[in-house]
Amino acid sequence: MRRYSRYLVGRYLALLALSWAVLTGIFLMDQLFLLFNLLISKGVALKHVAETLLYVLPFVMAMSVPLAAMAGAMMAFGRLAQDNEIVALRSGGVRLFSVFQPILYVTILFSVLMIGFNLYVVPEANHRRRAMMSDVATKKPTVRLEPGRFNTDFRGYTIYIGDKNERKSLIYDIMITEDDPRVPSIITAPVGKIEITPDERYMQMILYDSETHQQVGGSYRRIMSDTQIINLEINTELIRRERSYRSERERTLPMLLEDIRVNKELLDGYRQELSSHGLDEVKRKETERRIQSQENLIANFKVEIHKAIAMAVAGILFVCFGAALGGKLRRGEIGLAIVLSLVFFAFYYIMVIGGEKFAKSGKIGVELAMWLPNLVFLPFTIEVFAEVFFESSLLLRKLRR
Repeated sequence: MRRYSRYLVGRYLALLALSWAVLTGIFLMDQLFLLFNLLISKGVALKHVAETLLYVLPFVMAMSVPLAAMAGAMMAFGRLAQDNEIVALRSGGVRLFSVFQPILYVTILFSVLMIGFNLYVVPEANHRRRAMMSDVATKKPTVRLEPGRFNTDFRGYTIYIGDKNERKSLIYDIMITEDDPRVPSIITAPVGKIEITPDERYMQMILYDSETHQQVGGSYRRIMSDTQIINLEINTELIRRERSYRSERERTLPMLLEDIRVNKELLDGYRQELSSHGLDEVKRKETERRIQSQENLIANFKVEIHKAIAMAVAGILFVCFGAALGGKLRRGEIGLAIVLSLVFFAFYYIMVIGGEKFAKSGKIGVELAMWLPNLVFLPFTIEVFAEVFFESSLLLRKLRR
């Protein structure tokens, strides 16, 4: 029996790996289009594109691993039922649940590992991916200029371009307005090139066959130039601030816990301040708004913690449901398992997104909102699992009474 259990666990792990590869490819599809665009259109080096893909992978794995576990279990037990192995086991007096137990233990181990993965690896990868995209915007300056739009990111200038070639850092149909009230100027050029200075402090716009139109007093002046260079200061302070700042999804567990602690201290201070305002309605309303803001901020941090844990624990639910559904349908094809897993996960993830929205707005408690998807699917999982592995109905039998 132990040998058969090891054989079944081996088959399950192989099917899990196959399902994970397929599901990861599906989830990465939209990201791959973005990365190919960086490589082909924007001329970003292959190693940087590969690094960005590496940072995307942990977020995808947080969803694909539990889902692959479900698909793997569905295929493993669907194959058992299809080959009449379940009937043979029951005829030999073997309890089907005892065959499933090793897979359950492996799944629990995976879920524990995924909790740590979701709370440490995924946030750090999200932060590094964001930093990488910021670096791309700096190294490839044309990324910051969108054709057909007026750009005001550079102090003292309003820039418009008609088109651009990001791979060669070329821009076309350029119009630049200098924001100098003393001598209003408009610079036009059919083509130009963008470069970053070695110290990365300035972005140079090298304009070819440019014309400068100026209104000096009551007279008009036009200056023509074969080559004109405009130095645009890059806001390096903003870049550093963006790289050091972390959103809720970029914070690891210790960071989230520290943020919750600090903001709870601020919240307690505001509540004490509220009681001291007495009948001063203006100060009371201002303090109440601060209290509401702090409560929402704390809820945002708590949501990330509970979501990471709940989705990891949901892997156990997924495996139980998948194994039972596979045994019930008596089908072990990968196509059916992937499709059914995606449909099941779609409903689950919609509930996660809805719960996250309500929790952050304060309409529902964080704990209830983030664990509600698991609680909703739990009765269905128990019912199907009991029918297949214990040959009895737990919930429907009670309802029939």
